[in-house]
Amino acid sequence: MKYDKITNIKIGRTAADCQTITNVLSFTERVIAVEGDMVLPLAVINDWNPSGVHHSHKYYELEMQLDTDWVTDTTDPATRWAYTQHVDAADTLPAIDEDGANTAIEYFVVAIREHDGTAEVLTYADEDANVLWCVGEVSEFNNEDNTMHQPVTFKFICLQDVS
Repeated sequence: MKYDKITNIKIGRTAADCQTITNVLSFTERVIAVEGDMVLPLAVINDWNPSGVHHSHKYYELEMQLDTDWVTDTTDPATRWAYTQHVDAADTLPAIDEDGANTAIEYFVVAIREHDGTAEVLTYADEDANVLWCVGEVSEFNNEDNTMHQPVTFKFICLQDVS
């Protein structure tokens, strides 16, 4: 699913301690199933098949594309959310740690404006430990005339369902 009109994305430790990012170009989510199939039949010893199905392991892959890696269009360019915002209540590390493993993001909420004007909020982590991490950052720079954006794409994995 790709969402084009994102009102904001909030990333941090809690709703009170987070960055509100507003320069979002797009946000994408997709479900990844490691074994390939999302639903597998239950293996049983006889002809009787109990109701229900076995769900194979899955996770969400999220992509957030920003116009620059600033929090908003008016933010000081030296302040970048991924390297300054603390995202884990247990420590004081940001989402991307250049010297070690990336820190789990405990609060990740996306506010979307639908085509009909209604608002929708997708919650990927709401003060949840060890369910969501930033796993990649790709910057695209272009100094050609009439270039509208200098996008930065952040990739995340989320191990729980969206609410």
